[in-house]
Amino acid sequence: MIRRSLTAAIAAIAVTTAPMAAADEGDFIHSPKGRTFRVRFDPESRIRLGAAASGARNEKGRITPALEVHAGISVRRRYAFGEGPSRVEWQFDQRILSGFIAPFVRPFGDMPSFDAALYGAAAHRHDLAPRIVLPSSPPLSIPFPFDVGFDGEIGRVTVPRALPTGAADGAAIPFLRVSVARATAYLDPLRSNHPGRSIEIGVGVRYDLDVYGPQRGTGPEGSIARPRLVHRVAPGTAASLRFRFETQDGLLSLDTRAEVAPHWTSERTWKLGALGYGRVERTILAINDEPISAFLEASYRLVPPALELAPLHDVRASLGIAFGLDLTPNPRVTKIQPRSRRSPTAAPAP
Repeated sequence: MIRRSLTAAIAAIAVTTAPMAAADEGDFIHSPKGRTFRVRFDPESRIRLGAAASGARNEKGRITPALEVHAGISVRRRYAFGEGPSRVEWQFDQRILSGFIAPFVRPFGDMPSFDAALYGAAAHRHDLAPRIVLPSSPPLSIPFPFDVGFDGEIGRVTVPRALPTGAADGAAIPFLRVSVARATAYLDPLRSNHPGRSIEIGVGVRYDLDVYGPQRGTGPEGSIARPRLVHRVAPGTAASLRFRFETQDGLLSLDTRAEVAPHWTSERTWKLGALGYGRVERTILAINDEPISAFLEASYRLVPPALELAPLHDVRASLGIAFGLDLTPNPRVTKIQPRSRRSPTAAPAP
């Protein structure tokens, strides 16, 4: 009962009444016995909970295995305006409290390794006939061969399994990163009519706060008390490339992203950071129309040198299973009509 109530509450908040948001009858097949089964899914409209076996590089360059627990809520809504050549379609993707934790890996103290984001959103605008209009006399119209979009995220916190080390002595230092905010505007030359398919060439801003533990000999062993902070700001200098692909039935999805971010730091110098991410997910079966999928995920992060520390190369990969609760409105579910206030013993109206 609690599970159903929680699912209903989240779905009620997430689901909006958009004409393109709900599933249609083509998403289901009918058995000879009259039962219906879902065969098409939206991989960006579900609650996920999964487990994975992973391997990550530590500060000594060795690959260490670990168990990861993955979770998150993703919501996709699509809207369309106009008809014919003037038709415009919007796709909105949101991710809430998404990420993973490795509960049995503690790089320092009692802090487990994890990577989780509070909220992320992406908006993609697809115009069937995009054009640039110059306000000349007479006005001049020029074809514009791109879709446009926006991608942003707030509140990501990362504790990597690899810790930064001293450039001189190689001693590991406690470390965590708070990605306070990131925003990217992009162009999409692919201009696909299918959801979840894009090539996003972007430029954006980001603000990261790196928290380092004290120097060796200045604080408790393995602690992050009295941390040292390094602020990193990319003022429109973060360049990114993202490729997304989904099959029409939604059973297979691919998402890859690479970013290079020259940035200004609180040490009054320019540094270069880099990020890489990839995930492929395949729905392998469904129980009562709720998808279960297998996924492969990999990431890379370059934290440039700061203070007296060497650069950090954080590399990890994981393979796992995710259980999903689908949030796509189901056309087969009808509203329950309120009961008549008429007494059950009353005679029917003529």
